[in-house]
Amino acid sequence: MTRPGGSLTRICYVIPSLQMGGTERQLLYLLKGLIRDHELTVVCTHEMGALVGDARRIGAYVHELHTWGGWDFTLLGTLRRIFRSHRPDVVHTFLFGFDLAANRAARDTGVPVVISSRRELATWQRGRHIRAQRKANEYVDAIVANSRAVAEFAAKQEGLRLAQVRVIPNGIDADAFVSQADLHQVRLRYKVPFHTEVIGMVANFSPVKDHDLFLEIAEEVMRRRPGAHFLLAGSGPRRKEIASRIRKRGWDDRFTLTATIEEIPDLYKLMNVSVLCSQVEGFPNAIIEAMAAGKPVVAASVGGIPELVADGITGKLVASRSPGDFADALDWVLDHSDESAAMGARAAEFVRTHLSVASMVAAHRTLYAELLVQSIRRGA
Repeated sequence: MTRPGGSLTRICYVIPSLQMGGTERQLLYLLKGLIRDHELTVVCTHEMGALVGDARRIGAYVHELHTWGGWDFTLLGTLRRIFRSHRPDVVHTFLFGFDLAANRAARDTGVPVVISSRRELATWQRGRHIRAQRKANEYVDAIVANSRAVAEFAAKQEGLRLAQVRVIPNGIDADAFVSQADLHQVRLRYKVPFHTEVIGMVANFSPVKDHDLFLEIAEEVMRRRPGAHFLLAGSGPRRKEIASRIRKRGWDDRFTLTATIEEIPDLYKLMNVSVLCSQVEGFPNAIIEAMAAGKPVVAASVGGIPELVADGITGKLVASRSPGDFADALDWVLDHSDESAAMGARAAEFVRTHLSVASMVAAHRTLYAELLVQSIRRGA
């Protein structure tokens, strides 16, 4: 995409950091897909993070601001200086906490197109957060949500017209989640007993993921399936607490806990079934990845999950918070191996058909071009 004078269109992404996370990985996919015909800049308002090297290898310019959050009064002036210097054609912000400063700075410096993103059901927001977000929305041309559920939630909470919110689902490289490792060797590496059924969950150890419910599900499954083994992959504030509870219950030999995200395809290979029992979800990458790996999924029917999992076709949805209902769904998956394998195959095909990186990048490319044309027509 080029400017009228023939130079590359400049896009500036504003995000707190490039730490390891779902949103950050999506941004890397976007950078890689757009770099050949765009000039790309990433402004990390807090810190660079572990993925900054990947962003720079792709060819993006990365700036680190060291502000302490979206309420930092210096952020507005700092972003104004950056936008005046780099003169982006598009500013696209990710994650709540700085949208107001970034969006206003973009408008103050004449940026033609300003876009904001919504990637979660932000039930944690309080009055001051919502007021700030509504003010920030006065400066944007469009808001991008990664699921219909997120779009509808944002529209209701922020007083938006649903037409202002564009839904662009996450995209992943499905092949990257298909492990080529030998299953025997993977079991040895993670000390997972042989000839056991492995029930896994990939999720940050945060309250919203509801590891408490997972432990209740595990207890119910143990009563029914004495040979079951449980795998928890992730990091976060509740990891030590959950590990301690597992030890106190004498379940050390029934659980494997790991924070090794780099080997996530091998972890999916270990699983017979992947679980996600979150209280709230927008459009969870963990489910997309498990589906890409060809694993049947048992998931809570919340947020955008039903947009991913077709109940009985590509996985099993559980409408309640009952451990017994989750255990029933797991029993079905584990007792019907042929049907479950077909379910996993359909899930993998769905991801490759509907949730590719190429389609996600193309949708953003189209949106940027459309809004830039509109800005030219209105004389921005």
